[in-house]
Amino acid sequence: MARNGHSLERDFPHAPDVLERETADRGFSAGWGLHQQPAETYILDCHTHMQTQTKYPATRKAIAAFYERAGAMRLRRHVALDGNPRNIRAFAETAAKDDRFTYMVWLEYDKPDLKFLKKCAKLPGFVGLKLHNWRVIQENAKPSLWRAKIWDEIFAFCGEVGKPVLWHVTQRHTSCPYMGGNQYSYWKVGWQNGVKYGNRDLLEVFEECMAANRRTDFIGAHHLHIGPEFLGRLFKQNPNLYTDLSCGNIVRFCDEMYEADRRAWRAHVLKNPDRILFGTDCHIGGPGGLWYLWESLAAHIRFLHQLRLPKAVLEKVAHENFERLAGLPQLALNGVDWQFVRP
Repeated sequence: MARNGHSLERDFPHAPDVLERETADRGFSAGWGLHQQPAETYILDCHTHMQTQTKYPATRKAIAAFYERAGAMRLRRHVALDGNPRNIRAFAETAAKDDRFTYMVWLEYDKPDLKFLKKCAKLPGFVGLKLHNWRVIQENAKPSLWRAKIWDEIFAFCGEVGKPVLWHVTQRHTSCPYMGGNQYSYWKVGWQNGVKYGNRDLLEVFEECMAANRRTDFIGAHHLHIGPEFLGRLFKQNPNLYTDLSCGNIVRFCDEMYEADRRAWRAHVLKNPDRILFGTDCHIGGPGGLWYLWESLAAHIRFLHQLRLPKAVLEKVAHENFERLAGLPQLALNGVDWQFVRP
């Protein structure tokens, strides 16, 4: 086969062990597992939601049910973005007993509670701050509100404790049937309430917040609803900007990416390997069926795998980048979970 060092490995990388077998034991097992591609050690989903769970037993039960299949897809840890006064005790207790579970604190635009955030930062499982502009848009609040002194204090605190801010900043106008997105989400209500600003105004304020808080890492949710070229320019302008691949970056069951699209997204990730994070936006514990959650997770994993990334880059996107941003240790895997049938 003699693929080691071959130019084909740049575009069609194989698992490192496949290449190692070319020479190990004088090539005795060369070609065994020839088709195998690089595989992530495990996946960390940095963008999920934990719904209606305010007591530890219910939270733990929902997580256990989700991981019955999600674990077989190599999901090893996830971040719930819904920490609030009602559920924070259950979240912290769950995180203390289950290393698969971490959470962010979600502060509303009109309730910048730094005291609560500081309290949560001392609890098990805390990994950052979640912000969302949906109420800003729907209620015709002014984007400039994020430039208030209290928000800079909150952002600065996140930088001090080494935890990122994950922010749903912008929202596309179009529908997106491929992933089930509605047309004019948030904007339809906002326009009825007199909204005159748009996505570029929201993005401008977001950049101002990043510029004023360079010690703090910001994650733009859902790839900021913009394309690779646009985000690539923002990466250059904002060294503390990151993004997650949730929502839009999916490949549905039985689909394959067109080669031109695959190459474009692959080039984007290879150019920015330290800035891109895996996420799904799955809503765990809510009214939706588990199979919908599992299929959403699978669709996001399918997108990541169809990029055919080198092993080192795949590991960064799958879990290492977020672990670095949040100061999390890498996790050990328990072979008892899969024994001889791990996918």
